[in-house]
Amino acid sequence: MSATAQPQKRVVEVGDARVACIDDDRHGGGTPVLLLHGCPFASFVWRRIIPVLAPSHRCIAPDLLGLGDTETGADADWSLPAQAAAVVGLLDALGIERAHVVGHDHGGAVAQLLAAHHPSRLERLVLADAEAYDNWPSAEERPFVRITQLPLLGGAVLWLWSRKTVLRSTLIRAKAVYDPRALTSEFLDALIRANLGDRRRRNRTKRFLAGQFDPRNNRVTMELLDGLRRFDHPTLLIWAQNDPHFGPEWGERLRQEIPGAVQLVLLESTGHLLMEERPERFAALVRDFLAN
Repeated sequence: MSATAQPQKRVVEVGDARVACIDDDRHGGGTPVLLLHGCPFASFVWRRIIPVLAPSHRCIAPDLLGLGDTETGADADWSLPAQAAAVVGLLDALGIERAHVVGHDHGGAVAQLLAAHHPSRLERLVLADAEAYDNWPSAEERPFVRITQLPLLGGAVLWLWSRKTVLRSTLIRAKAVYDPRALTSEFLDALIRANLGDRRRRNRTKRFLAGQFDPRNNRVTMELLDGLRRFDHPTLLIWAQNDPHFGPEWGERLRQEIPGAVQLVLLESTGHLLMEERPERFAALVRDFLAN
């Protein structure tokens, strides 16, 4: 599965933000698919999924507020409600009334907000290893996030993470994947470029990570549940069997909560970054679900 044919990002003005997004409309057909990445990554995580979906769907993968190439004001709101509002604004700016939505991790939390509060904008929903309920930040990631917030030391740690060997070691210790071989040089280079490559991006990433401990932000995934329990659009849950951050029990809980949930698929020998470890399987599951 080649990622070499990815289109260039475009920048879309959404309010005061300049949202960078991949917009692959090469084949001009099918309902658009909105792909929402997790924290602290960017749209590059979909580079091996888009080529499978693009022959039948317009694929739109934005960088969330505060991450990747999306630019906002220095004091802009990057909370989950602000992320959801930006996504709706992006759809409006692109002239898209309805789209399928695929969300992973933090993007999965944004996707739940869209389902709960903007169901008319969604066709089908796919959630994968998502932040949900009160499961985030996970116990495994808290030490790594907290250290970035320490005076002086936090900046030094983020600088060290911009070194590929250190970043790889850190992601292994943080249990981002089940098989360390999934942390390819291509993936590490993309992550460094997106969020760690210079001081400005590191400072921005530090601020974004601070939001993981904001109680008002954490409560959002509990407060949206009434709306989510009314979401009856077809919904697929794809979960990594070996994710120590958000294990399969969270996928099962969501399956029971969402009226439209049709299936929970577990991927064996797979960690949190399931689109890196099982891109072929993940992409095929999404493609077939959207075509059903």
